[in-house]
Amino acid sequence: MMNKIRMILAAVIALVVTSCIEHHVVLTVNKDGSGTITEETTMGGAALGMMGAFGGEAAGNPMDDLVDEEEAKKKAALMGEGVTLDKVEAIDANGRKGGKAIYSFKDINQLKYSYGDSISEMGEDAAEQAGEEVEKSEPIEFSLKDGVLTVKNKEAAEAIADEEGGEEDAAEEEMDEASLAMAKQMMGDMKMSFKIEIPGGIEETNATNVEGNTVTMMEMHMGKLLENPENFKKLNSAKPGNAADMQEALKGIDGVKVESKEEITIKLK
Repeated sequence: MMNKIRMILAAVIALVVTSCIEHHVVLTVNKDGSGTITEETTMGGAALGMMGAFGGEAAGNPMDDLVDEEEAKKKAALMGEGVTLDKVEAIDANGRKGGKAIYSFKDINQLKYSYGDSISEMGEDAAEQAGEEVEKSEPIEFSLKDGVLTVKNKEAAEAIADEEGGEEDAAEEEMDEASLAMAKQMMGDMKMSFKIEIPGGIEETNATNVEGNTVTMMEMHMGKLLENPENFKKLNSAKPGNAADMQEALKGIDGVKVESKEEITIKLK
């Protein structure tokens, strides 16, 4: 999941719209294995203007895909057997514009879903122009058996492995230091989240961040995170050796929650 966060951040920075983007996903799962995926992505008007200036007329409006019904249907087909599009709708409120898409699935065991692909797809063209490469991650694996939902969070383990790869060189450290002040200005309003909701209730779970019937896989509010620059540096330089170390590194860092366990289980009521 940490890898996905960094990948998304890179894509959005390439778009020069990190100042105003919000991307929220809620995955609901019923006891019979059916459920819904609700994706909502919005940007402030200033960010859309910056994006237009960056990409020019040829780039078009990247938000158009968020309310394109045919594109959403194609995306549903890639999410696995039995996934259908319920609806797409435009969002234009409180100075923000974007789109909301709701998908339904019949069997979560067949679901192939990658959080953040909507943003990644928006950033591909702009990233190429900026000389950045936008990677796509493997879908999250879900399994529901005997009332227990298992979520295989491969990227949590991969992120820890990456952090074990060695220390950053001096150039990267210097770049991070120089970018911190800019990050405050650019990314203060950026918000992201990915949550799993169990309408019937949760009997027990080993997930780290749980409130009521909701498990938070990832939540980031850059404004809160950047209120304390030391927390930002701490998060960026953390080199945990396992899931427990990762959670320890995140303690006391307001504005970010990340599920670091490679596999979580949720027993449905």
